[in-house]
Amino acid sequence: MDRLSHLSAAFLTAEDVDPSSALVIGSCAILDGPAPTLDELREHVMGRLDLAPRYRQRLHRTALDLRAPGWTDDPDFDITRHVNATSVPGAGLDAELADLVAEVMAPRMDRQHPLWDITLVDGLVGGRWALVCRVHHALADGVSGTELLRVVYDVDGVAPDEIVGLRVVPGRPTRAGQAWRAVRGGVALGGALAPVHGPSVVGPIHGGRRYAWRRVRISSVHDLRRTLGVSLNDVAFAAVAGGFRTLLEHRGLDPHPHAVRSLVPVSAWSGSATEAPDNHVTLMLAYLPVDVGHAVHRVLVAHERLARLRRAGEPEAGVWAQRLAGVVPHAVVDRATRLLLRVPQHHVSTVTTNVPGPRVPLSCLGHRVEQFLPYVPIADRVQIGVAIFSYCGDLTFGISADRDVEDLEVLADGIELAWTELAGTHLVVEGPSRV
Repeated sequence: MDRLSHLSAAFLTAEDVDPSSALVIGSCAILDGPAPTLDELREHVMGRLDLAPRYRQRLHRTALDLRAPGWTDDPDFDITRHVNATSVPGAGLDAELADLVAEVMAPRMDRQHPLWDITLVDGLVGGRWALVCRVHHALADGVSGTELLRVVYDVDGVAPDEIVGLRVVPGRPTRAGQAWRAVRGGVALGGALAPVHGPSVVGPIHGGRRYAWRRVRISSVHDLRRTLGVSLNDVAFAAVAGGFRTLLEHRGLDPHPHAVRSLVPVSAWSGSATEAPDNHVTLMLAYLPVDVGHAVHRVLVAHERLARLRRAGEPEAGVWAQRLAGVVPHAVVDRATRLLLRVPQHHVSTVTTNVPGPRVPLSCLGHRVEQFLPYVPIADRVQIGVAIFSYCGDLTFGISADRDVEDLEVLADGIELAWTELAGTHLVVEGPSRV
């Protein structure tokens, strides 16, 4: 029996400790119409589940949880439990779809059955429809969670098992020559556990959720990236920082340099594709440059800040910590995790995760996917999370939040404005200077 890693099991433990959390990741795909019937979609998915055998399996827990849960075939697998349908209320506008995504994502999954589901949504404006796909974080991370895309979507002339070309950043560190970086990274992570400065955006998590998204064109910042010598991830991180700066100012809070620290997941998959859904992810803890008012300067600060954390070895430290935990009995790690999660945390304000998606158009049952809206869960007093997903030249910021975050649109508008400011910037470079 394949057993969960300590990291995967920790997502189950986090739900056990916090009754208001639902640790699912997922996406909402918007497709051109008309929508298929529910029976057509169920037949389509059922006929392709062999591409992802894990999606027929459920959790199996041992007595007293002395060993990590494992995966076992569900003898009562029923596609009707996992693929269902609903309609967008009202006129099917974007705001109404956002409310529905929040509603679908909020509930916990039944652990007695495979930990995924798909909801067919019709009634969108313009005759369009949507598919909301959820996967429990114990089953997959953001990279391997795209495995479900192979079950649902097609590319003309491309086999389903070749749909998603997963890029790996930065890859698992090798054992030789990386131990010292891991030690330095551990020290850096330890220092990052100090509380954030002053009032921030953390707070209690309740049952309900809110959701918003903003879509931008990647090509609009191509010249800027080339001139500054920065990555797309740097620009996206800076745009998120600009959004949080706007949110803090809207709330009358000081955009202090240490006001908002983000957990930044980093993929640790070692190959060009995933063999099965799992969690191979490490992290960095980075302050968002919310104190920087100039959009271009904010990108440069974000670039240097993320590069410095990589040089310090924070991602490697996370990988080595998981390896060391792997030699400790599950019951010990689980008990320690429960104790830690019961202590209110004040050092992480948000999560910012960037997952590369398909670069070619996808379709389902002959209908083209127009947009992909990503979703990241929230928990442990982190009231707001931002997921970033690329698809066919677009970059979409999916923002999830607790129901009490009534000014979520302020953050979403702030992210879009920060990106627009960068897209409209024209730099002239003379000599070695980048600005």
